[in-house]
Amino acid sequence: MLQSVVIRATFALCLLGSSMTVAQVTVTDDLHRTVSLRTPAQRIVSLAPSITESLFAIGAGFQVVGVTDYCNYPSEAKLKPHVGGMTTPSIETIAALRPDLILVSMEGNLREDFANLTALGVPVAVTNPRSMEGIYGSLSMLGTLTGHADSAAHLIVGLRDRQHAIVRSNPARAPRALLLVSLQPLIAAGDRTFITELLTLAGARNVAAGLKMTYPTLNREAVVRDDPDVIFVMSDVLSTPDALEQMYPEWKRLSAVRNHRVHRIDADIVSRPGPRAVDGLQLLSSFIHRNRP
Repeated sequence: MLQSVVIRATFALCLLGSSMTVAQVTVTDDLHRTVSLRTPAQRIVSLAPSITESLFAIGAGFQVVGVTDYCNYPSEAKLKPHVGGMTTPSIETIAALRPDLILVSMEGNLREDFANLTALGVPVAVTNPRSMEGIYGSLSMLGTLTGHADSAAHLIVGLRDRQHAIVRSNPARAPRALLLVSLQPLIAAGDRTFITELLTLAGARNVAAGLKMTYPTLNREAVVRDDPDVIFVMSDVLSTPDALEQMYPEWKRLSAVRNHRVHRIDADIVSRPGPRAVDGLQLLSSFIHRNRP
């Protein structure tokens, strides 16, 4: 009798241990850290707009309990409790939300904040994609951490298909492009940046990529010398394309200006390494190949 009870108890413990093993999730984040959760996260604080967009895109939006002041997409994200800016998060506010997972992007979050967050004793995962493949990897990781792996995988397939279709539609000749993220001072997206990859995939050659800097500061004469075929300016630094000529009158003789190929482009879509990056790719491609001389 006693032996039978012991056997049943042992069997029950084995089942319990097996279920716990199945429920536990483990990933390697973008800092090559192992992050393990006993169960998929249910109370998530997101400290970057791209992460917030990704969570909602894979169906984990209802698990988000805190976002930054800049998390404005989708519209439901703006209704979530705010914990401050990317570089000024309130550690006290985050702790009060009782998260079981904190997600950060080292591109916008400070090292000191990262240390303070890990000191809370809550799992912290870093996602810092710098390419389309990095975005897909990030979505996969978030799917695992939140219990939405299947949804994330389905989303990734759709995004890849759209990306490949856009690339296949590009004409053979690649126009020379320049994408400005700041006008005073003049700063462009340069080498080894996510934005340059988008320009390349969209069928253009980034004239600033040759400077071998991620975000080089340009002088206005250098832009005249490079004479790009198309110029993009982030929407948050330029009110209208015509305003660019008023700031830099000598640019009137640029090919891009003469051919009316200066475009103000949505900064949120093009600069955030999240699921809408393919929308940004489509947008860039449409402008690059529209009204080509």
